[in-house]
Amino acid sequence: MHLIRQNSNKQTLSIMTITFSLIVMSINQSLAGEWMHDFRAAQKQAQDKDLPLLLHFHASWCGPCHQMDRTVLNTQAVKNQFGKRIIAVKIDSDENQQLVSRFNVRSLPSDILLTPTGTIIKRVDGMQPQNEYLSFLGRGASRYENDRRVYMARNSKQELMPRKNSQEQFETTDDIRPPTEQKTYVARMPSKIGLEGYSPVSLTRDRKWNKGQEELSWPYQGITYLLSSRTELELFKNDPGRYAPQLLGCDPVILNKKDRAIPGNTKYGAYYDQNLFLFVDIESREEFKKNPDRFSRTMHVLKFKLSKKAVLR
Repeated sequence: MHLIRQNSNKQTLSIMTITFSLIVMSINQSLAGEWMHDFRAAQKQAQDKDLPLLLHFHASWCGPCHQMDRTVLNTQAVKNQFGKRIIAVKIDSDENQQLVSRFNVRSLPSDILLTPTGTIIKRVDGMQPQNEYLSFLGRGASRYENDRRVYMARNSKQELMPRKNSQEQFETTDDIRPPTEQKTYVARMPSKIGLEGYSPVSLTRDRKWNKGQEELSWPYQGITYLLSSRTELELFKNDPGRYAPQLLGCDPVILNKKDRAIPGNTKYGAYYDQNLFLFVDIESREEFKKNPDRFSRTMHVLKFKLSKKAVLR
């Protein structure tokens, strides 16, 4: 009887050891430059390492998914990003309908880059060539790294910063709302209400300064944004990183040169690469325009449209 119990304990220990080993192997896949296949394990790894989480939605019946898997996803250049800047997980859409609904996946393949807490940073649909996919990963990772840096910088001691007042993917917001002159600027914490209460969705989609409503608000990165309709609210909730100002609304030029998080002004906004940046004055905005890649700290490549994607059924 004692021998039977001993054997039973050994079997239990053996099973536990094997199970633990499999869990460790699964968790360490992305760190070893491999795709993970368990969303919860990947999410935990992203949170533990404070790295963005990449979701790649695919299906066995999706032709473009197989093509992308062969030519892009398993290349060394892509895998080199895993564990260093990104945690990556493949998600079978047929077996994970809850995640498909949660992230509003409408076509395959579909890739979504999230913060460790689940906020969408960037997303792209359809078959992507390797250079475009690497650009997508690089831009998303850089955006998250920048926002972390701003979050830390904006909590440091700020000082008064007097400034003198003195072509194409760069688009200013001047034609929407003409700026007024301002002589000096006081470093301060970014307002808890983003864009002075104007709707970020109206501005990005329609280039209109529409005031939002308090009952239609949504927080993003510690700042509350007001939307002007329930449709806008749903759009913003689904992908806030697309509509909110970059770098938490802080001036990218001052951040880059002075390492200080100084909130920009809605009077001096500009779009670069479809992202909204705010500046403290025209001088700062013009300096950004001369070298936007430096100040936005993203890798800029020529974009082109792709039609290779499968409609999710």
